[in-house]
Amino acid sequence: MRYKSCRLLEHGIYFYIDPGTGHLIAGHCCNTDNLDFSDRLYLYFDLKNEKLDWNYIFEEKRKLREKAKKGIYPSQCDGCFELQERNWDDDDYINHLTAGHIMKCNSRCIYCPTGRIPEWHNKEQDVDIKPVIAELLNKNLLKFNGSLRFVGGEPTLMKEFDWLVDLFSKNNVPEIYVPTSAIKLSKSLCKALEKVESAAVVTSVDAGTKETFEKIKGTKFYNIVINNMKTYLKHSKEKNFVISKYILFTNYNDLSYEINQWLNNCKKMGLVEVQFDSEHSVSSSEECENKKYVNRTLKMLKYAEMSAKKYDLKVISFLAFMNRAKRIFEKQMNFFNENKDKFFDLFVNSDTKEINSDKYYKDIYVKENAISAELIEQLDKLVSEEKFSPIRRVFIKISAPVSDELSNNLMKLLRLGFDFNIEIENNIQADIIDEIIKTSFSSITYLKCSKWFDFYKKKKLKTKYSNIIKLSSVN
Repeated sequence: MRYKSCRLLEHGIYFYIDPGTGHLIAGHCCNTDNLDFSDRLYLYFDLKNEKLDWNYIFEEKRKLREKAKKGIYPSQCDGCFELQERNWDDDDYINHLTAGHIMKCNSRCIYCPTGRIPEWHNKEQDVDIKPVIAELLNKNLLKFNGSLRFVGGEPTLMKEFDWLVDLFSKNNVPEIYVPTSAIKLSKSLCKALEKVESAAVVTSVDAGTKETFEKIKGTKFYNIVINNMKTYLKHSKEKNFVISKYILFTNYNDLSYEINQWLNNCKKMGLVEVQFDSEHSVSSSEECENKKYVNRTLKMLKYAEMSAKKYDLKVISFLAFMNRAKRIFEKQMNFFNENKDKFFDLFVNSDTKEINSDKYYKDIYVKENAISAELIEQLDKLVSEEKFSPIRRVFIKISAPVSDELSNNLMKLLRLGFDFNIEIENNIQADIIDEIIKTSFSSITYLKCSKWFDFYKKKKLKTKYSNIIKLSSVN
C-alpha cells in the first residue's frame, strides 16, 4: 500500500545506552527529541532486566503503520527527512539496524555532552548485542536489503563492530553508515568500502588547522586522522563514500578563515563531499540552551555552502538541524513581527547603565569607544532573553587603528548574530572588515574611503564579494 512512512519505523531497530542509567535501550530510531510517551519511539528501557519480545516489537510497529496510513505520526517525526511516500509492505522483519550502545570514545570533543563528563567518556562497553542479532538470524527476521548504521561514542571501539560490519557487508547490505573519529583505522571498514554499494564514513574534523583541531577534539591526532581518512579514500568504491564533517562551534571554529582552510584541505585530500552541522546545544531542540546562536549559525552555514562551491565540493546539509533552526528563527521572527511596535533602537554612548533590560530592541547605535566587555555581556543577556530582534544590526563608526580589544568585541557581536553598518574613518585593518563582510552578510553601506581603503575595496573586496555585498562610498 502506498502512503508516507519511514523505513526505520517500518523495519528498523536502534540500540543505545542511556547515559543517566547505563541501561541498554531499544527503539525504532535515534530521533528522541521532544519525547512523548503517548507515541514513544522507545520500545524497551532496560534490556538487561527485560526479555526482548519480538512479537511485542512488531505489534508496536504495526500500530505505527496503521496510524501512518491515516497520516498520523509520532511527534518526534515532525520535519524528519526520513518520512517518504512509497509502497510499503506489511511484513514483520528488521532490515535497518542502528548500533549506538557505546559511550567510550578516543576523542574528547568540546561540544559533545558525553565528552564533558569523564565517567561517561571513559565508560567501558558492558553490553553486547551479538545475542540479539543471533536471535534475529535464528528466527529468520533479519534481512540484509536495508542498512547498518552506527552512532556513539566511537563505533570502531565497539566490541562487535568488526563482526557487524563483516556480517552485513558479506551479505551484500546496500548501505553502511559509520561516523568515526578516524583515530583508529578499521580493516573491516576498509574491506566494506570496497564492496558495499553505498557506504559512508563520516569524520568530524571541525577545523582547518592543527591548533584548532586540538582545541576542539581534545586530542593531538590531527595527522593520524587525516592519514586514516586518506586510507579509507583509497579503499573506497566511490570517492563520495568518505566525507569530512564540520561542526560549527561558537567561539572556536566559526570563522571564515578556519572554514576556508578546512575546505582547502578537503580538496587536497581528494574528497568530493563535505557536511556541515552545529553543536548539539544549538541544534537539539527548539528550547535549546544556545538559541541566541541560531541566527549566527544559519548565516555561517550559508557562507560555508557558498564557499564550498568555489572548491567544487558537494555539500550535504544537515537537514535535521536546518529544520529546527529555521523553526526557531521563524518563531523569533513571528514574535518580532507581532510586537515590532515595542522594539526600539538602542543608542549607547559610554554609559551602559542606560540600557533598560525590560525593553525590546531592534538595532544598536554605538560609539567605538563604548564597545566594552560590560556592554557585550549585557547584549549577550538581552539576545538570550529574546529582547533583540532576530535580524539585528550594529551601527558604528570606526577609526584607525583598531585595537585588539575592539577587534575581539566586534567578533563577539558577530557571534551574537549582529550584522554591521559601518562608517570608516581613515585606515583600518583590512582583515577585520574582511571577516565582518564574510561572516555577517552585512551590506556595508556607509564608507568614508581614504585612497588606501578605496584601493583595497576596488581590488579585493569587489573581486571577493561581488555576489554577496553592495558597497557604496560617501565622499
